[in-house]
Amino acid sequence: MRAAVTLLLIAAAVVLAAPEKGRSTSSPPPASPDLLYFAAEVAADLQVHCAGCHSDAETAGGLLLELFEDPSKPAPERVLRNFRASLRFVDMREPRRSPLLRKAGGEMGHGGGAVFSATAKAYDRLLYFALGATAKNLPPDAFARDRVRGSVGSEIRLDGSLSGDPDDDEVAYEWRVVDGPPGHDAALRGADGETAVFVPDRPGRYQVELKVHDGKLWSMPVRIAVEVPRTPDWTAGAAHDPPPRAGTDRADAAPIERDPLRSARVRPDRVRLLRRLCYDVLQRGPRVSELRAWLPLSHEETVDTLLRGDEAWLTWYEDQLYYFLLLDRFRPKEGPLTKLPRKLSMDQISVPRAVETIVRSQFFNARNPGNDTFITVVLEQCMGMTVQERRNVRTLELGKKMYDGYRTRIWREEGDSQADFVRIVFGQRGAFEHLIRRSYRSFLGSRIDKKQLKAEAQRLQQDPMAFKAMLRDWLVSPEYVAGAERPREKTEIPFVRALFVDLLDRLPTYDELRNVRNAFLSLADPTPLRLVVGRVLLESNEMVVPDSAIEPRRFVREQFLRLLGRPPADEELEIYIEALRSDPKVTARLVIWALVSSVEYQTY
Repeated sequence: MRAAVTLLLIAAAVVLAAPEKGRSTSSPPPASPDLLYFAAEVAADLQVHCAGCHSDAETAGGLLLELFEDPSKPAPERVLRNFRASLRFVDMREPRRSPLLRKAGGEMGHGGGAVFSATAKAYDRLLYFALGATAKNLPPDAFARDRVRGSVGSEIRLDGSLSGDPDDDEVAYEWRVVDGPPGHDAALRGADGETAVFVPDRPGRYQVELKVHDGKLWSMPVRIAVEVPRTPDWTAGAAHDPPPRAGTDRADAAPIERDPLRSARVRPDRVRLLRRLCYDVLQRGPRVSELRAWLPLSHEETVDTLLRGDEAWLTWYEDQLYYFLLLDRFRPKEGPLTKLPRKLSMDQISVPRAVETIVRSQFFNARNPGNDTFITVVLEQCMGMTVQERRNVRTLELGKKMYDGYRTRIWREEGDSQADFVRIVFGQRGAFEHLIRRSYRSFLGSRIDKKQLKAEAQRLQQDPMAFKAMLRDWLVSPEYVAGAERPREKTEIPFVRALFVDLLDRLPTYDELRNVRNAFLSLADPTPLRLVVGRVLLESNEMVVPDSAIEPRRFVREQFLRLLGRPPADEELEIYIEALRSDPKVTARLVIWALVSSVEYQTY
């Protein structure tokens, strides 16, 4: 009987995975939900959360599931019935709009409320099921900035290069324009590349969609809002419309009283806290668009938004490479290590495991050749030990023996290889404590209390995936909020990253960052060189002059908020506005340069 049921399951899976007839092969069709994935990943969730109500025809709402007698041993026949019942509530064309997911998320008037939150693992499994995931292949992930800005006729670069696949498969890209102003005929070039060029032909709002395909499955689409405002020349005379008044609802201009950056009630402490958070998590200042999006949020909501993003974990990853000195020729340019940021943002790997993966890599091994160097660096950088201390000499010698292939016992664990030594180190409480200690200092700028360190290390050792929650706790703590009132000096890397984002609206390449950082580090006082680099970027062709430069009051206010983390004082505001209006030599670039070259800009 069991063999027959197994054959039935496999046969059903094959039939359901077959492509639909008559569909064009130019764009792969969406994959059908997979029975074996359902049995392994989804059935138990539905059993625990849904079957209690949905086994009764009166309360099933159309989705009738069969209860299992023993949830730990689901009967294959009933799994198959529940799979067939669930299929009717899956929309393969728009998986996230599937009734199965919308009901689970509490939409569509679901009587039981939300079953899973959108960030829960069970919700992800349900979404993967709708996307056609199998036991051997998960759907890829599309990623692009959710909002960009441009002007009519200009080329707007849309970047999907951070898209990827959890199984490390190569992905193909598909961009398309899905919405725009009436009568538009906007051009989209490179629709099958990781970057595309969009050229709007009318002012208004556009929607561009990106999906990626790993050869078997499509990702969820992501939508990029492209804003193309009207930017008339106010000095050209009456032929142009006047600037919009406060409270207008023109489609291409946000009402002034709804824009948090224009409000006179912007709280300086909130701006400082948001800027501190951006520097601590992303090692750069916030963009105007980010200030506008995040200021209305609570501090906790902003923290959650940042920690969900890929950039936070890409920044963390680069920081770890710098910590372990995996620079220049030792820096990985491709391969498994470069996938770590994406996996971290998707909770597919824990932070301790990611650090261990870096230490196990060929790049770390090449950077630290030989038993003495390798064992010393691991003990010092992963355990916080000083190997020259008398009490640690024995551990160093035993580690070198294990590295050389001798069967050796360290911390009551045996091993006879380099890999064994790394495994043993990352299983010790000391490794968790050192990771917490250096992470806490990095984000909060102070030492962690010994009692808190002990509790946090125990928590992380029991559940390595708890690091994100732990980091969130630190960033929303009263200590962190109070610390935002005390300026911290920008070290070389955050300063360079901030300068590129603030002036060129992009992060520096690795070579740009390395060259400028090394130049700064070679000087006892890098301040003069910082000003030189800032001036070079400001006068380059890449310099981005904000759209708001046509409105002096709005422009000055926005630049103070994003560059200095505070609104301008009334006197400062009026001086800058008067200079912009009356002196032809005072340009938007000069205003930005005055702020970037100030003493205030050297701190955050």
